[in-house]
Amino acid sequence: MQSPVLALLALSTVWEDVSGLDPVYYQELVESPEPRELRALPAAVHGVQVDLALGNADFAEYAGAASAEPDQVLRPI
Repeated sequence: MQSPVLALLALSTVWEDVSGLDPVYYQELVESPEPRELRALPAAVHGVQVDLALGNADFAEYAGAASAEPDQVLRPI
């Protein structure tokens, strides 16, 4: 957890209940699922955890930020 260069794997454990969804919306979810994982440097993990707990950001936002990086690893801001 102290390495400045080795990334950690973060996984989303949130699952949406799809039993009562409109079939069209359900098909959209199947065709374009939200990201379920991202890699982050240990120094960025605390910020991610706090923002997710407070609801300031969602997992997909962080996964998108990580995927925008050349090596697909989230770094602290």
